[in-house]
Amino acid sequence: MATIVIRTVLFGDESEPTVGDLLIRDGRIVARGIDLAVTAELDEELDEEVEEFDGTGLVALPGAIDTYVQLANAKSNQAPADDLSSGTIAAARGGVTTIVAPVLPAANETLDVAFRDACNRAAGQVFVDWGFLVGIGQPTADSSARLQTIAGEAGFLGTVLDLDAIDHAATAGPGALLRIAALAGLPITVHAAGRRGAAAERSRIQTLGQLGALADIAPHIAPVSTVGAVAELGLATASTSLAHLCLAELPDLLRIAPPLGTEEDRAALWSALADGTLEGVISDHRSEPMNGFDGWVGLASIELMLPALLSFGVATGAIDLPTLCAITAERPARRLGIWPQKGSLQVGADGDVVLVDPAAVWTVDPSGLEGRGKAPAWHGQELTGRVVHVFSRGQQIVNDGFPLFRPGRGRPVTRS
Repeated sequence: MATIVIRTVLFGDESEPTVGDLLIRDGRIVARGIDLAVTAELDEELDEEVEEFDGTGLVALPGAIDTYVQLANAKSNQAPADDLSSGTIAAARGGVTTIVAPVLPAANETLDVAFRDACNRAAGQVFVDWGFLVGIGQPTADSSARLQTIAGEAGFLGTVLDLDAIDHAATAGPGALLRIAALAGLPITVHAAGRRGAAAERSRIQTLGQLGALADIAPHIAPVSTVGAVAELGLATASTSLAHLCLAELPDLLRIAPPLGTEEDRAALWSALADGTLEGVISDHRSEPMNGFDGWVGLASIELMLPALLSFGVATGAIDLPTLCAITAERPARRLGIWPQKGSLQVGADGDVVLVDPAAVWTVDPSGLEGRGKAPAWHGQELTGRVVHVFSRGQQIVNDGFPLFRPGRGRPVTRS
């Protein structure tokens, strides 16, 4: 593996503007500072040459971690256009170097079988590093024990309850599933989208908080969309979605759950991210099927993750660069138990580094997007901020905005 030196780049995670160099070797960040000297002592055991990148005018960010990407379930007539291959190529172009996807067991399928089947499908397909949130399925007496058997396996990052999925666990009730996760000692993400607006969302979150208290677990709720929902979180943690933060309206025929909020809601979400009330931002990427399935709910967004946050957040002053690093990398990595391997630019972390041009102005055009979903909700949006280069474990995977295709190069991430 080549040694990478990124020169004269602005570190996005520093509260005071600092320009310096990053040295990546054997897939890890090994040095960070000003005018780093790459000496023979540093590289005497390496056969590969040193690759240098000029970061002048660019900002270095830790690779983003998207903690809810709907890509991993088995293909069907109602499956999203993007799969684990095309969706993760799109992710890399958006500055995302680790994706976390829900896996829901099918009828009469146990959770461990569903998880291992998803891992087998991911091998050889995923472009960035990955992990799965595993649905419990129809609860049985050994559900908690089955969770514990896979808890230490590569690629397992927690459990999930999707209240909007056609899920065979739905008849059991969310309280039982929260309790199973609590007994297994594992975190649980609740995809609590809903389609009935602000009052219903607030009621859902109140109920989840009460059930979590009874089950002795604090769920992570995603996505929240309104100021009222944020006010009801209590002990739960939560994330919002890219669309709810950045979009005021959707084109005809496109729908999202929960529905988009008001301008007041968007301002409240940005404030909650800035002060730490909300953990971070998910793409909630669920691209419309290629056949244009009628009644589809979900948007393709992952390819615009960092550009949209730079444009609507940093460029407007809603957040600063260190907060951007926190909400896309550090906070989710800590909750998932993968910090400091992921989500950091510090020495010892994986060499997941994104170089962005925060001043680049460009317009979203479907012809310039890699994902099969083509992100129609974003077409025509003028953005300020562009992903230039992306490195994953020290390998360059995006060069000047274009992916360098290495099918299946992604690896599963393991909780510490």
